[in-house]
Amino acid sequence: MKFIVKQPAEIARLPMEFGGVSTISNLVGIDVEARGLVPGATELVAVGNLLASALTLELREGGAGERYLVTVTVDDAVGARAQAEVEVAVLDLAWAMPDGGAPMLSIAEFVQRFGLDETVRMTDERGDGRIGKDLLVGALTAAQAIVQAALGNRYTLPLVDVPEIVKVWIGDIARARLYPNGAPDGIEAPAKAAQRALERIEDGKSSLPGATAAPPSDEGGVSFHSGGRAYPDALSGYVGGLRSYGR
Repeated sequence: MKFIVKQPAEIARLPMEFGGVSTISNLVGIDVEARGLVPGATELVAVGNLLASALTLELREGGAGERYLVTVTVDDAVGARAQAEVEVAVLDLAWAMPDGGAPMLSIAEFVQRFGLDETVRMTDERGDGRIGKDLLVGALTAAQAIVQAALGNRYTLPLVDVPEIVKVWIGDIARARLYPNGAPDGIEAPAKAAQRALERIEDGKSSLPGATAAPPSDEGGVSFHSGGRAYPDALSGYVGGLRSYGR
């Protein structure tokens, strides 16, 4: 089953696939079922656009915090019937850094990478089956702050175009932070790898392709000596910081 995350005011369009059916002759119907997470939530409007034997699902409106199951039924070129389902999570996705800075990784990108089920499981403090936005934004904010601290001495911030690897680092660090009692090895290891990569950049041992180098500081006749990276004990305290920072 496919899933998509959209904002309430967003119009999302999703090309549909029906288990190998290449030619669609007829749109039979579209059923939308709300999960009932938000009483009185606005209905999700789903419309199918059939063009050149291919179907695109157009999704409008929906209530923030609600999830919907959309079932699309079609006929193929020989009249055989096929169905496909889409899970739609409608979220208020806007967030910003405490100083008003733009996010380097959106909530939608985080959910698309790690999955809706895990994101809900690790942030649903109220037990209502919804993503806990405050907890997730807290983890993303802290992760981006870690990345900015490592990049800031070498590159001009904010980054004009955020490289995919930076999004990966923020996602991996934020994900680990959502496990207050310690992340499993398969989640902790990528977060540690992200930290090591950032330390190498901060130490000048590696670079960030596509980023603009920070202008030289105005020394004004004063000489400065680097005291090394901001993490002198390497990774020994990293996981502990992940568990406590910003929660």
